[in-house]
Amino acid sequence: MKRLALAFFLTGLAAVFLLGCEKDDICPEDSATTPLVVITFHNDNDPGSLKEVPSLRVIGRDKDKPVETFADSTYIDSIAIPLKVFANETIYAFTRHTQEITDAGDTITVTNADTLTFDYRTEQQFISRACGFITNYSELNVIEDQEDENRWISYLEVANPTVENQNTTHVKIFH
Repeated sequence: MKRLALAFFLTGLAAVFLLGCEKDDICPEDSATTPLVVITFHNDNDPGSLKEVPSLRVIGRDKDKPVETFADSTYIDSIAIPLKVFANETIYAFTRHTQEITDAGDTITVTNADTLTFDYRTEQQFISRACGFITNYSELNVIEDQEDENRWISYLEVANPTVENQNTTHVKIFH
């Protein structure tokens, strides 16, 4: 009799745990996440065409490593980078590496970094109990460091000041 009672107790306990899970306790992989800022690079002589940046590296202020949302030091014409969630400003150094031939015939690598400040408002959005909150951004503005006299970025344009998804270009950089 004790064994039968123990079996019923364990079966009931297992049923409570299995039936106690709700659909909201698991965050689906396709649920919304905090979007990245999509940046495209354009030819400043032909603004309608994309232009790759040679060996692009993007590093956040006070960071030791480049962002990991795209391959570091690659030739690329568009990227997506994160913004800080609990701040209204994110600063990045956009560095391009180019190779130049000296008068002596030597090849040297020239590094040129331009600093951009992304200024925005954050808006928290509750997704579900399992997924938590995501952050969307509004009133995006990008400011280039004007003290740098050797800028490789000619000018930039905020194409979409609201960052709610990664399906559209938010910032266009012309070089």
